[in-house]
Amino acid sequence: MAFMCIFGGISAFAWDVDTRRQDIVLKNAPEGTAFADILVKDKKNDKYAACFNEENGRLLGVGKDCGLAVYEEDGYTSMLLRHNCAVFEKADLSEHSSVSFKLNEENNKLFNHFRRIKVACCDKDGNILGVTDAAGFEAVHFNTPAYYRIEANGRSLSCEVNTGPPYFMMVLVPAAFILFAVIVIAAIIIKRAIRKASTAGMIKRIQSGEVDNERKK
Repeated sequence: MAFMCIFGGISAFAWDVDTRRQDIVLKNAPEGTAFADILVKDKKNDKYAACFNEENGRLLGVGKDCGLAVYEEDGYTSMLLRHNCAVFEKADLSEHSSVSFKLNEENNKLFNHFRRIKVACCDKDGNILGVTDAAGFEAVHFNTPAYYRIEANGRSLSCEVNTGPPYFMMVLVPAAFILFAVIVIAAIIIKRAIRKASTAGMIKRIQSGEVDNERKK
């Protein structure tokens, strides 16, 4: 019963988010946009940097000489084509336009590394049609799962961070369930001990009465 209390409580409090999935929401994208990419500012000896990501090149149908692959303005380069930390999934340019990536690491780790980004809107051949202004991410501490909403609207860019439940609640709620379980178990043990002592006392009185009867005889 105690296990069910703890497990059920923690499961109810769980924050079910795929932290390796990343979407870019596009609004007012330039005409002819077929997909969008995140531009990140490379760091010295960056572990994610690559000359050209051939897998994403095949998925996007572009080559290493396209505009997105050679873009290096202000130190920003393509996450999909010049790094090995994300894989292109799909571009849904319907009424609710979005582009989806699958990250090789959880997004809190990745965007704690790349703290500032831009978004580039590209045509089907990988030519850049427009680039947003830069925007930054908040730092995520305690390895708390975080889901980032990236929204590009013309040249403006916003990066929203949802760190899930407050950190103290992630500790407090499981602790409360554990304390409740301990109290329940202690109550059961005490109740059984009282019942056992009561039964033993009753048996003793019965046995004592039988001895007295034998003496009277």
